[in-house]
Amino acid sequence: MRTSPRSIALLAIVLTVAACSSRPTVNVPTPTSPEAAVQQFMAAVETRDMPVMGHLWGSAERGPASGWMKPEELERRLAVMGVYLQNDEHEVLPLAYEPLPTVSQRIVRVRITRSGCQYTVPFTLVPHGDGWLINSIDIASAGNPARTCEAVPGGGPGGL
Repeated sequence: MRTSPRSIALLAIVLTVAACSSRPTVNVPTPTSPEAAVQQFMAAVETRDMPVMGHLWGSAERGPASGWMKPEELERRLAVMGVYLQNDEHEVLPLAYEPLPTVSQRIVRVRITRSGCQYTVPFTLVPHGDGWLINSIDIASAGNPARTCEAVPGGGPGGL
């Protein structure tokens, strides 16, 4: 069987388009609690594992952002989150009972320590399927990573 150069070129184009449009598969167990989702996300921040971060961040309606957001936009947003959330150590705080935007949302706070300063960062989570996704992160509460112990809105140095 003889293959024409045109067939080879067409196959190369199809394979290139398929490779560029495919999304990386992430083998991450669905977090069954809001705290587990935040712990997995913070572990991914620590290792700069953007595919895992994109799998744990999204919306209740659309699912993980890695499944629907344009790759360039997703990478840019995750990179910004990663810079603000980088830390020397972090602690997922016990759930606090507070007013929530909707009944199905949960807020989990993470205390991060960076360069000797502490910041408390709220994560809003939503249910999706049998688990939880991080829907939003108040990265402004994490202070400016380029400045030492910057005061953040709603509190003194470190936002505490």
